[in-house]
Amino acid sequence: MAVRVGSAVFEDHISIELFPNTWTDTFILPLRHDLALPPWDHAEVVKTVIPSLRKLRRAPSLWVPVIAPGRWYFEEVKFALRDASIPVAVTCGRNQPGYLDFSGTPGIYDVPCRGGAPANPSPISDLSENALRSLLVMARLTAAYTNEVASGSLMDDRVCHSALWELENRGYIEYHQNDTQIDSHLSNFRQRASKAGNRREPEYSYWRIKRWGLSVALRAWGVPAGEWFGYRRERIRLPDRVHRRRSREWPLWVSKALPHADIHAGWSEVGMPGLKAFPDALAWGKIQEVETLFWMEVESGHCSRKLIMEKTTNRWLKSVAYAEAVGVHLVFVFLGMPWVRDAARRAFMNVPRTCAVIIADWSRDNFGRLPFPKWGEVVFEK
Repeated sequence: MAVRVGSAVFEDHISIELFPNTWTDTFILPLRHDLALPPWDHAEVVKTVIPSLRKLRRAPSLWVPVIAPGRWYFEEVKFALRDASIPVAVTCGRNQPGYLDFSGTPGIYDVPCRGGAPANPSPISDLSENALRSLLVMARLTAAYTNEVASGSLMDDRVCHSALWELENRGYIEYHQNDTQIDSHLSNFRQRASKAGNRREPEYSYWRIKRWGLSVALRAWGVPAGEWFGYRRERIRLPDRVHRRRSREWPLWVSKALPHADIHAGWSEVGMPGLKAFPDALAWGKIQEVETLFWMEVESGHCSRKLIMEKTTNRWLKSVAYAEAVGVHLVFVFLGMPWVRDAARRAFMNVPRTCAVIIADWSRDNFGRLPFPKWGEVVFEK
């Protein structure tokens, strides 16, 4: 049963008997990998609820079940919460945590603890699953085309288009004609469009999240009311041009291009703490039964060949170092125009056996196409 402590809402409360006749005061806040946030940003959601617990409970602790396939997402959430200011147990799935699962010694009591006050019904309780996932992608992107939202939620364009109209009818987002002037990154200009015009062209429909929709999305993630949460956004806020579109299209692009791969989730313009790296897009999944990150960089070519080479080398080396550190395979994809691809090709020297490099065309006509990756090699699109 959902419970509330101050403005923070939790899935439930549990008093765990860690040792005979010693009980914890533990609140449950589950995280799902498919709710539009990369693991580091999802861990920041957990940190937003801690102040309410510290203020209103004597010795609270948190249990964070991570609902995700594979280990990478879970391990990154766990690492991000290792220094939380209260004891936090991050588990892979819903197996009840033990003493060693907590990041610190949890407060214990002689009798089981009572939970918080019952929480009010969630405003998302009657939303369809597709609409919920679309809303959370919109909260991250702020303004986006239908196909960008579909890619972020790994849905078919028409299924996503229907989910977005569900959100529009609820007043969570607003619909616009395909007009590049209407972009939250560039202008505050608003123009309400006739809904009749583009209903049959879901790929080109343009949407912006409204204030009420953003509030609902934050509650769905678990962020307390009134709490600022800038981690929801893309780290580099690009104008509505080709570079941004390719970054946002990446999760579905790689899913279509490599049908033998199982893509679990993907995100555009990701910030990776401690690495000082901002991949244009990152997807996570499995290929050949191996947990893999699909790291994409797109280069528009608005700089010299030398600078392209230097930037690409730096990003490639950081991606390899990260993949080796966390124990996953890496498929690094570089997208660009022909002369840009030629300028970057010398950056990929000594490809490790657990990594693969793909250099391919960035054009819209190439969406959903990539050559098959080969471990330890660089593959060029013909």
